[in-house]
Amino acid sequence: MPIQILQKPSDIQPAQSPIVFSVFESGSNAYTASEFQYKADLYIWSGTQNQSGSYLYQARKFPNVSGSGIFDFSRMINSTLTNLSAENNSNIKYYKVEFGWQYESGSTYVTQSGALTPVTCSTGGTMFKAYDGYAVFPDPINDSLFSQSAYWPFMTDMGSVTQSVLSTDKSNLGSGARGATLWVGQNDTSFPSKIAVTSSYSNNTTIVSGSSLSSLTGSTTSSAQTHQFGAAPGDNSGLIPLTNGAATLTKYKIQAYSGSAVLSTLHYVIQDECYYTPVRIAYKNRFGQFDFFNFFKRHNETFNTDQRLFQPQLGTWQSSTLSYNQYQTRQQRYIVDATEVLECNTDYIEQGYNNLFKQLLVSDEIYWMYDQDNNLVKPLTIQTNSLQFKTGVNNKLIQYTITFDIGQPFKLLL
Repeated sequence: MPIQILQKPSDIQPAQSPIVFSVFESGSNAYTASEFQYKADLYIWSGTQNQSGSYLYQARKFPNVSGSGIFDFSRMINSTLTNLSAENNSNIKYYKVEFGWQYESGSTYVTQSGALTPVTCSTGGTMFKAYDGYAVFPDPINDSLFSQSAYWPFMTDMGSVTQSVLSTDKSNLGSGARGATLWVGQNDTSFPSKIAVTSSYSNNTTIVSGSSLSSLTGSTTSSAQTHQFGAAPGDNSGLIPLTNGAATLTKYKIQAYSGSAVLSTLHYVIQDECYYTPVRIAYKNRFGQFDFFNFFKRHNETFNTDQRLFQPQLGTWQSSTLSYNQYQTRQQRYIVDATEVLECNTDYIEQGYNNLFKQLLVSDEIYWMYDQDNNLVKPLTIQTNSLQFKTGVNNKLIQYTITFDIGQPFKLLL
């Protein structure tokens, strides 16, 4: 009897959460043969869909009490997604799995003859996709991207709030503008076909501009499965005109379409002139793409030093008499390093940012966009490891202080 596939992932899965396959063999060998095991060949690759090459991993599983073999390939697939998202703007891998069995006969293993059983997905034959992200509780095992994201095809949860930006803000990070990311590859729903931006101005006029995605949706390469576009006013993408005659931009919204239906919407409002210098932070969200947040209130930079001391020998002991010079010291520094800390304060924000800040707190890739004119950033690691979330009912006004360690401090040591 061929192996039965009892459970498989959706077509697109986050690689940091379980990617589970369950198989079952109903033949007698599964219950009578010594050392019966299910085996799996796992292929992981980038590039085009039909260039899988040889398998990268082989896995073995004994049947459980139900007779099934349950495989979780998330750790193996995630180990291949090692590039920084800032350097690789489409952290997508293709993968496929083929299953068979083996058992012990004497001193040798008998393996299944003939072709192994490939697992097929709904849209690409035997090929699945994994992205550098994670699911959250209470998402089911193998939940689809469409089910996980209320704002598909945008790979962000920022649709739950109105984002405050400056008219000069950019989203240039790594290779080009990363202001918003669309999932353009196939999944269990239709393709997004268009981006539309509705811009509002100080004289109560609006401009609607759009961009077709028809050239992207048919791509078969892994690098084209996501599409970033400039969603910040200063990106000069042509989608967001900053002026309309003498009127200036006050707010705008970005919508995704599939045919004529609006799939989801991102909302932005232009912040007035700030008393404090804003700190613009980019951080990798749960979909492996970048979200941006401006800390508009006061920020502080703290410079700390770390030193090692030793007590040198004083005096000139090799001459005929003992003496010392004016440059000698009783304590000498021999290792001196520096650390820098960035403390940021939010403006008064919506309660909806509570869930978004959870993604900031667990993000493994954060940057301070300290010089947007020249597209310069500094990598950060978050120092804040505990945050008591506030609500409108309990606290009325919601404001947070977040502390970061700057990953490139003053002194360059390799």
